[in-house]
Amino acid sequence: MHSRTVKFEYPLKSVNAPVVSSIVKQFDVAPNILSANIDPRTGGWLVVELIGEIDNIDQALAWTKENGITVSDYV
Repeated sequence: MHSRTVKFEYPLKSVNAPVVSSIVKQFDVAPNILSANIDPRTGGWLVVELIGEIDNIDQALAWTKENGITVSDYV
C-alpha cells in the first residue's frame, strides 16, 4: 500500500458532487480526510491522504481533475 496527500479545491459547481465516495468505489482508494473547509455557497477545499495502490491513486486523481476539481500535492 502507498499513500499520497493532496489538496482538492472545489469550485462552486462541484461542491455537491460525491467526489470522495466516487473515488472509493471506482478506484479502490481509501481516503483519510485531514482537513476541510467547504461552503455550498462558495466552494472550498479538502486535504486528504489517499491510500491504495499507486496506479489506483493516479487514476483517482486523474478522474478528480477531469471532474473539475483542482488537485495539488500537499506537503
